[in-house]
Amino acid sequence: MQKTFTDQEIVDGIRSKNTPLLDAIVAYLYHQCQRSITRLVTSNSGSPADADDLFQDVIVAFLQNVWEDRFELRDGVMVTTYIHGIANRMWLKELRRGINRNDRNDKYGKQQHNDQTDTPTPEVEVIEQEELALSLTTFNRLDELCQQILTAFYFEKKTMKQIADEFGLGNEDNAKTRKYRCVQALKRLMNA
Repeated sequence: MQKTFTDQEIVDGIRSKNTPLLDAIVAYLYHQCQRSITRLVTSNSGSPADADDLFQDVIVAFLQNVWEDRFELRDGVMVTTYIHGIANRMWLKELRRGINRNDRNDKYGKQQHNDQTDTPTPEVEVIEQEELALSLTTFNRLDELCQQILTAFYFEKKTMKQIADEFGLGNEDNAKTRKYRCVQALKRLMNA
């Protein structure tokens, strides 16, 4: 039987850098997040292998954020929601890289681009980490219900009916309205 952890235990365990505890926490996070991350990737032009690679990158980013005090546990911000935010952001960047690469190849007809590696420079990695941290900070400023609704819709791919039932919103129309308001609130925060 797998051990479960509270969000506070996860953060404290990661900060302790105790290897057996870290292994147990990573196994727990894998159990909690892998299915929805796989669904995110496979429903957006990726394979299960891509999802496994992404999950590993996401966990490393999450651990680094905790160790470097870039993640702050707050009421209403679940660790799994934060991890899903990292996964979404990283996968969108991966998709953009693929689209940009394909556009370049189509536009210029140069196949040599296919032979080059996509290893980002240290400067690009720093910029991406800063963008990710800013995006997640903005997302974390939403109220808890909005975070949960957006995570359920965009990451877990739940229907409006499922969201309405899960969050006690009455019906699908109420869920759609609430999701719309949450998206608008997020846009306002991002443009502030």
